[in-house]
Formats: sequence, structure tokens, C-alpha cells
Amino acid sequence: MPLSSDPLASIVGRVALAIALIVAVAFPLGYATLGYRNLAEQLDTKAEVKAETITATLITGNPELWPYQILRLEELLGRHPLLLPDEAARVLDTKGNVLRSVGRSPDPPVLRRSHALYDSGRVVGRVEVESSLRGLIYGTLIAALLGLLLAAAVFTTLRVLPLRALRRATVALYDEKERAEVTLHSIGDAVITTDAGELVEYLNPAAEELTGWPLAEAKGRPLAEILRLVDETTKQPAASPLRRALAEGRVVSFEGNTALLQRDGTAVAIEDSAAPIRDHSGRIIGGVFVFHDVSAARHLAQRLTWQAAHDALTGLVNRREFENRAEAALVSARNSGKQHVICYMDLDQFKVVNDTCGHAAGDELLKQIAALLQAKVRESDTLARLGGDEFGVLLDGCPLDRAQLIAADLLAAVRDYRFIWQSSVFSVGVSIGLVMITRDSLNRAEVLSAADTACYWAKEQGRNRVCVYRVADVDMADRRREMGWVARINHAMAEKRFVLYHQTYLGLSAGSESRNHIEVLIRMVDEEGKLILPGSFLPAAERYNLMPMLDRWVIDTVFTRYHALAAQFGGKPLTCAINLSGTSLNAEGFLDFIRDQARAHGLPRHSICFEITETAAINNLRKVAEFMKEVQAIGFLFALDDFGSGTSSFGYLKNLPVDYLKIDGAFVKDLQRDPLDKAMTETINRIGHIMGVKTIAEFAENEGIIQELRSMGVDFAQGYGVSLPAPLVGLVPQSDALQEPLAAAPAKCGGS
Repeated sequence: MPLSSDPLASIVGRVALAIALIVAVAFPLGYATLGYRNLAEQLDTKAEVKAETITATLITGNPELWPYQILRLEELLGRHPLLLPDEAARVLDTKGNVLRSVGRSPDPPVLRRSHALYDSGRVVGRVEVESSLRGLIYGTLIAALLGLLLAAAVFTTLRVLPLRALRRATVALYDEKERAEVTLHSIGDAVITTDAGELVEYLNPAAEELTGWPLAEAKGRPLAEILRLVDETTKQPAASPLRRALAEGRVVSFEGNTALLQRDGTAVAIEDSAAPIRDHSGRIIGGVFVFHDVSAARHLAQRLTWQAAHDALTGLVNRREFENRAEAALVSARNSGKQHVICYMDLDQFKVVNDTCGHAAGDELLKQIAALLQAKVRESDTLARLGGDEFGVLLDGCPLDRAQLIAADLLAAVRDYRFIWQSSVFSVGVSIGLVMITRDSLNRAEVLSAADTACYWAKEQGRNRVCVYRVADVDMADRRREMGWVARINHAMAEKRFVLYHQTYLGLSAGSESRNHIEVLIRMVDEEGKLILPGSFLPAAERYNLMPMLDRWVIDTVFTRYHALAAQFGGKPLTCAINLSGTSLNAEGFLDFIRDQARAHGLPRHSICFEITETAAINNLRKVAEFMKEVQAIGFLFALDDFGSGTSSFGYLKNLPVDYLKIDGAFVKDLQRDPLDKAMTETINRIGHIMGVKTIAEFAENEGIIQELRSMGVDFAQGYGVSLPAPLVGLVPQSDALQEPLAAAPAKCGGS
């Protein structure tokens, strides 16, 4: 390719000359500057060192006589440090008189440096070191000569390089073109290029494979004939991104789920973009279409989307998707007045199958029930597994009377169903709660909560029945209020608004005063700072499985502060009684939690006594007994609370390794007036002592009851007649709002 080289040669020549001049001047100048600086620094250092040596050696020891120690001065000047052949050094007094000099006077021109001599901060002379600059001058002349030679070489090189660079650029452009073509043939993405009229100019092998068109046949054809795009969902033709890219002059990506119809009609999911191709002036001369097969990725995304909205076991819609559809139903009801019904179902006897035959049987039961229910609902309805053995149905556009018929049909189908596992046959039931979604419904949470309440009420009324939620129903309203405590309990825990109180025991028998005994009681502080007794929030915590959280908090708090509490109660050995709920006894990892806490805080033996109710013990006697033995092995004690309230208390007592029996307060509080209550109290106390177990009487409200208990031989008394519940110092903020209210009936103050 012909080039106009004269102007370029002139410019290159001028640039080369300028650079050569800079090199010719900079080389000797840099040498001279660096050499001079280096020589000056050397002379400064020598003068300083010699001055410091003379000061330390002569002046400090002989401040008056040092100028006369000529030989010593000569020695120090010559040796500390040594002088070069073209250097000289001398010592001068304050008047400039030379006291002593060494070395031959250097040839001019001379560079001289000096440093003062001090005696107690007063200048008494100076040391001068000088050197000839001739060596530096000669070196600079040689550097100038070398600079001229280097400048000539630079000038010559810069004159030749541009032409060579142009040749190399031409070769590089050719190589780049070759590499681009090889790259297009090698990459996995399909590439199609067209001219400005969207006629195909090039297809790489990947594009040939995806479209089914070879380059030889596709070249010159319209792009729309080679690249047939459709919407993957509707199969309708999709607009060409390349046409839009050419019209707008920018990169355009695919929109929506686009598929490519291959030459044989097979649809392939594709993704990517189209872009215009411009010449050196910026004019659009064609376009490039880049795409790749995303069938596997799109299928995976669809599967993940499905999994996010469905239950893996049953294939039904999951809770999150069910709630989303319930929200959509609420919007529909508000906007159009359409009525819907939510049906909340909880299987009865599912736990029997799961516990008897194992989780595999339970899973199979859930799958079969899901299929059974699916066959009974309409296509427009949504059946979902909400979790565990709970199902939900959203009856779309369904009035309440029709919903009740559907619910009754579902109820009958489940009731008549028999589940067979190996050689066992099980019957199951279902409790169903219905709630309407109308224009007046508040929000999704309220609707689902109402449905859950109705389902719970169906269970309370005997299970295997349908219950419709109605706002005016008092019992359901109570259930809703109880559910409201769940949120309050969680908020109180998050905001650290639980506090601990205690009630002391009174020792009644010999030796019972050897250690202090207290029962730890939990209280909640409400949003306004007022104290809430456990009778208000513990029932909800029990019902909604929040007790393990509360029990863990109490254990962690007491174990952490135990040593401080023992000191607070006078230093005698202290036993803290902590109530445990039945759900905590069965909670996963709860025993390990107690072990870890005991190990972390180094509590002494018998420092903790866990209390469990008679009812909790009866529900799972074998597991409770094993739990008690494991905890006793750590060194802690156990008390059986409210003993005597059950129907078979004495029958199972011998199977539980308890250390204390707490006589139910229902017998104790009236023993002065009721002979039967007194006899029951005496009997429980006597049996306890026969078994080697100490007894504690609750509800000891007055001195008369305490004296009766003492005469019976009961070991400890607890109640308002002994002490009122009081804050544990250091664990409860001291405030009038947190004072314990006196109950009308001094029942046990609750606890966790």
C-alpha cells in the first residue's frame, strides 16, 4: 500500500533530533550533578566524623589544652576516617587560625566542607575537609562525549523505526484478521454476520450446527430465513434483535424466553445479543448476531423455580406459594368483591403412624393423602402442603356453603381411607378449619391465623370435623388472643424483656437448713415496662413450642450468675430449682445444652434442681426417666412438681429417680379445713420418705399450715406464708413497675 512518507519523515526527524539533543545534554549533566552531590556528601560525612572524634577524644577531656596537642590532632585528622590522595583536612580555631593540617593541598578547583567543634555547646573551632573537582570535571567531559555518541545512535534509530513499525503494523493487522477468523471458528458461541441489508455474510461452525444451515448455502440469504426466532412459551414469531440493533445503532439483548427453530423445525432455547458493525468513520456497514444454546440452563431454572414453589415430598404447592396465592385472592376480593375460602387441614393420628412405623411410612402416608385430596378439589383450587401433617386448600371463587360441602367431602375421603404399611393397617382423620376471604378481610396473616384457629377448634371439639371461623365466636377469639402471645414472647426475647424472680423454701425438718433452697420464676416485662405473670404467656408458649427457648434462657442465665447468687444468699450452699416443660424434655439437643452449660460454668453438685410436672412425666415415662438419670449423673437434682394431681401418681413414682416430691398445692392450701386434703398430704409425705425422697409442700399460705406441715414431718414449705416472690438481685431492674402483684389466690407463681 503506497504511503506519503515525506511529511512523516520530517516529523519523525524533528522528534528524533529533539530526543537526541535531550540525551546529549541530560547524560553529562546528570553525571555532573550526581557526582558533585556524592562528593559533597562524602566530604560532609568525613568532616562531621572527624569533628565528633576530636570532640569526644580531646576537647571533652582537656577543654583548655586540646589546641596544643598537635600530634594527637594530626593522628585523628588522618585516621578517622582516612583521607584519599586528593583530599586534605585541617583544624582551625574560632579565629580561623590553622592548628593542624594533614594531606596534600588538592589541585584547584576545590570543594570544601566543614563541621564545628563544640565544648559544652560552645563553638571552639572547626574541621575542614577539601577535595579537588578535577576528577569530576574529567568524568563529565567523558560523559558528554558518550552522550553525543548515544544521541547519535538514538537519532539514527528513531529515524528508522517508524517505517519498520508501519511494516510490522501491516503484518499485525493481517495476523489479527487470521486470529479473529480462527477464534470465530473455535468458540462455542454461534456467530452470524450480515451486511447492512441483513443478508448473511458469515456463519461460524457453531452457528452452522445450531441453525442447520451450512455457510455455503446460507451466504447471501436473508437473516430471517436462516434465523427463525419464536417465543418459547407461545411459539409465536419473535422480533429480530439484529434489526433493532441496526436501527438504534446499539447492542440489543434478547428479551423473554426466545427459541430458535432449526432448519428441521426443532426448537432450541437460545440467549445472547446482536450489535451493529461500523467502519472507521462510524457508519454502520452490517451487524453481528451472537447466541448460544441455553436449553439445559433454562430447564434447570424452570426446575428450580418449580422447586421453590412446591413441596419436594408430595409435589403440592408449598406454604410460601400458598401464601402468595392467598394474597392474590385477597386483592381479588377487594377489587372485584369475589369470595374465596381457605381450608386449613391437620391430619389426626399421623404421629401414630410416624412413631410406629418410622419416617418412611409417614412420608408415604403424606404422599397418598396428597393424591387423595388432589382428586377431591376443583382444577381452579390450590392444594398445598403447609408443613408437617398440615395441608391447605384455597377454594377460588367459592361461597361458604359450597366450601363446606367440599370440606365435608375431603373429611369423608380421609376418614374412609386406610393406610397399609407392611402388615399394619391404620386409619387417619383430619380436622378442618374454614375461613372466608371477603372484601372486609384484613390481611393475609389474619386470614391464615383465623384458618389455623378454626382448625385448632375442630381438634378441640373432638377432631375429625369441620369448623368455620366466625368473628363472634368467643372461644375462637380466645384462641386468637393466645396466638397473639407468640409474637409478644418472641419480641420480648429479642428485646431482652424477660426477668427472673425467686421464692425461698423454709426448712421444716432437721438438717434441712444446711443449704439455701430457692425456686427460680420467670416473668415478662411488657412494652410499657409492666410486669406480666407467667400464667398469661406460658400457655401460649407451651402450645406453640416456645418453651424450649424460654427454658434455655433461664438455664443460661442462672448458670452464668450462680456463683454470684450463692454469695448473695449468705454463702451457704445454694440449690436453685428451675422448672422444665415437657416439650423441652423431648427437644433435640436439650440434654447436650445442659451438659455444655454445666461444664462451662463449673457448678457444684446439687446446685441445680430441675422440676418437671407430673403430667409431663406421665406422657413419656421411659424417656423422662432416662433424661433424669443423665442429668443426675452431672450432679444435679430432680423434683416431681404438682405431685398427686394425676390419676395414677403412686403407680409410676417408683419408676422415676426423683430427689424431691412437691406436694400439689391443691391439697396443702385447705388441709386445715378438709380432712381428706390433710390425709392426702400426709400420705404423699410418708410415701416419699419411704422411698428416700424429700418432700416440699406448695401453697403454704400461713403459719397454721406451716405448723401442720412441720408436725407431719414434711421437709420444706413453699408459699406466700414463707416468702413472696422477689426479684433476683442483679437479674431484674429495680423499678416500681416491676413489683410482683399479689394474686387473689396465692398459687405457685409460675416459672419456666
